[in-house]
Order: sequence, then C-alpha cells, then structure tokens
Amino acid sequence: MSALAHKSTPKKNSEEKRLSKDINLIYDFTEKPNRTNLKAQPDRAVVAKLRADLVLPNDKILTVDIDFDSTSGYHNNTMMVMDDFGVEMLVTAFAVKYGQQYADKISKAWAEKKHQDDPRKPTYLLVQKPTIHDGVPHVFVACGDKNHDQNGTHSIT
Repeated sequence: MSALAHKSTPKKNSEEKRLSKDINLIYDFTEKPNRTNLKAQPDRAVVAKLRADLVLPNDKILTVDIDFDSTSGYHNNTMMVMDDFGVEMLVTAFAVKYGQQYADKISKAWAEKKHQDDPRKPTYLLVQKPTIHDGVPHVFVACGDKNHDQNGTHSIT
C-alpha cells in the first residue's frame, strides 16, 4: 500500500497538484517566517528542506529530512538523483564534461554498497556545484550506509 494512501486530509490553506501519474505535489500556503540562512533569488525560490519517506527493502518506512540550510548561505545544491535512469544521465554528463574516471566513480558508488555489511545500496545521490572555477561537482552518496556518521560523509568525485 502506498504511503500516499495514508495521507491526511489536505489542510485548509493547501493545494494539491498532480504533475504526472507518479508525482503529486501538496502546497501548504501557510505563511511562515524564513528562519534559514538561505535567500531566494529575485525570480526563483530555493529549496531549504525536503522530507522523504523511503520505502526500505523490508517494506518499512524510514523518514529522512534533507536540510539544505547552511551558515554560508551559499546555494550550491544542484540535484538529487533517485534511480538508475537518473544515474545514467548524470554519468553521461560527467563522462562528457569532466571525464570517464569521474563517471566510473559515480556508477560504481551507485551499483555497490559502501561497506559489505551495509543494509542496502544507496537510495539517492546529491550533487553540488563545484566550489572553484572549472572544478568538478561534488557527488554525495546517501542513505544506504549502516552507520550514518557525519564525519564519514565525503564527496566521491
């Protein structure tokens, strides 16, 4: 049964919009103050936080809050990749723009568990803009590790 099947009744100040058969957005128009270090662009909003319910191989749900707020206010978060097709597109772009060695690192990280005793392969990749001109974007592998130690997280590129 879908997690959406358990959704609550839409709030009074909300609106649902179906983008496709498997993408449903629920907007909450309740005004809230910006308590982040992030600033919107003049003509575009920026993502401060996402909440994801992950369906695990044991058919349980793991909720992950993905917080893009930083003290630097630097908006370097570019994309989130969540399936084989997205990884294929990302790998192709990296091979063409940055070199096959970077593409291979991404493919390998997606296809394998980080550690043999991890419960699963990665659930998603997060890509950040390069921090230097002509640099390579940072790619982070997320949510497959057994140990979610913050000090062990580093870019694979």
